Amino acid sequence: MNEIVTVIDLETTGLNPATDHITEIAAIRAEVGPCGYVREIGRFQTFVALPTIAGETITIPDFITELTGIKTDDLRGAPRHWFAVDSVLDFARDSRLVAHNAPFDLSFIDHIYDGLPSGGFACTRAMSRLIDPDENASLAPTCERYGIALNGHHRAMNDVEATLHLYAVLREKAEVNGVTYRNVVVDSPERPLTYTPPGAIVRTIERRQTKEVA
Repeated sequence: MNEIVTVIDLETTGLNPATDHITEIAAIRAEVGPCGYVREIGRFQTFVALPTIAGETITIPDFITELTGIKTDDLRGAPRHWFAVDSVLDFARDSRLVAHNAPFDLSFIDHIYDGLPSGGFACTRAMSRLIDPDENASLAPTCERYGIALNGHHRAMNDVEATLHLYAVLREKAEVNGVTYRNVVVDSPERPLTYTPPGAIVRTIERRQTKEVA
């Protein structure tokens, strides 16, 4: 059965939604179906302005600029975080949210929006761990394993494009093999959950030898 999904990716100044900030949001709304079928419906992308705290504007750390290529100056004139998040959630309305390592992206959205959409979610990292438990579930190696192009990793739209096609492939494998993946997150010793989305099903997978780096 076909479904409407919105694949989302956030770039941020760090890993903690309580102390770090979104710098970029990208999303693709698409119809996904059996045999890897993908029909793109629309795209959303914006930089996000950093806040001013105690009179001082937050800046992007140098190591984040090295990783993503995003500089503080790139965010000049961008919408505020609450407007950007509200806009992408409106774009995603009546669809399933999909992200690679969804707990990370959803933790930042929940921190700003104080709640998540009711359409449910899917985490392609969790799907990879459930389908291929002995393989590295990070985005780049998972895409490489399935022959999916990932160019310019750690820029939001590039990651979204790859995640969309990865979801279509993993969705088919999960359906064929009877793997439950909707609203499922994975907890593991090498990458413990720091945020559990409301209503999520938590699956625990034991440590494996391959180290995940991104």
